[in-house]
Amino acid sequence: MFEEEKQNVIDACKQLQREGSVIGTWGNVSVLCDDKIVLTPSRVAYDDLTVEDMVVMSLEGEILESPRGRVPTSEREVHRQLYLARKDITSVVHAHTLHAMAVSTLPIVEVPCLVEEMSQLLGGGIPLTKRYVPAEQHEKLGMAAAEVIGDRGAILLRNHGPVSCATTLEEALLSVKVVERACELYLSVMHSDYNKIPEQFVVSERYRYTHTYGKEV
Repeated sequence: MFEEEKQNVIDACKQLQREGSVIGTWGNVSVLCDDKIVLTPSRVAYDDLTVEDMVVMSLEGEILESPRGRVPTSEREVHRQLYLARKDITSVVHAHTLHAMAVSTLPIVEVPCLVEEMSQLLGGGIPLTKRYVPAEQHEKLGMAAAEVIGDRGAILLRNHGPVSCATTLEEALLSVKVVERACELYLSVMHSDYNKIPEQFVVSERYRYTHTYGKEV
């Protein structure tokens, strides 16, 4: 079931590893296929992953396939709840990048929209979940993520790390990089008199990116 999608998830994990976006097995990836979630297993080294290690789960949380009896990622509810919250999301990537993790510890509600990559790809600033939820509280962690996602392309799990979501796996992986760069930028300017992108331009740039970018004369 979904052999190609499973391999795509494995390839994404290895890309994240090469780029230094994950540490060990902290971090996870999923894609949505025909209302079923293909996602990474818990505590299996990325270098060792095969398609037989992948887990297929329903949107109700039922394990539909796990050839090697693997348990799905401990953040499975983050993936499931985001898919339920937004019908346009077909891929979710949870990374553990340095600057995004640092910002996740700050007493802020949102990383402000400072540069156009954020307005175009993420749809604005990056919300933080309202409270810290330990990873073992799977359902509460997923609910916390879904509570703040809104129409954005990424969030920060408080005292944890970034989660990116998109209509394609490629875009979700790109969002991981944009989130990390945005957080690094924010850390460098947070104590200065920075300017945010005005909301009307956040909206217009997001529309341009999703509807006319690459098609304009």
